[in-house]
Amino acid sequence: MLVTSSTLAEQHRRCDALFAAAREAASAGSWSLLAARMNALREALLAHFHHEEERIFPLYEETSGAEGATEALCAQHDDMRAALWILGTLSAEAESERYCAELAALQAEFDAHAADEEQRMYPVFERVLGAR
Repeated sequence: MLVTSSTLAEQHRRCDALFAAAREAASAGSWSLLAARMNALREALLAHFHHEEERIFPLYEETSGAEGATEALCAQHDDMRAALWILGTLSAEAESERYCAELAALQAEFDAHAADEEQRMYPVFERVLGAR
């Protein structure tokens, strides 16, 4: 499988679009639509985390020579999984303010995480893997 920074950035942009769709449904008070959009977001995030942990992070450590360099990124994934769990336990309709705050916090964490990956990992992929 070819790994390029543009492919990984596209996955991040897809998650950003899913966050926006969920926030829009929450703001409109469309609770059934929000549930569907949150399911899509949850599935996309979990699949993305799995892909990174199984393929991208080991490849990054191998190509960069920085063993253990992705431990903090994996910990961030765990934190975001916990945030998804919290969102799954809340009633968006009954606790809309808290729900929206938790969703915003998750998105902020994801945005910071994605920016870290893009700044740290993508140049390595472009330099090392682009030469292959």
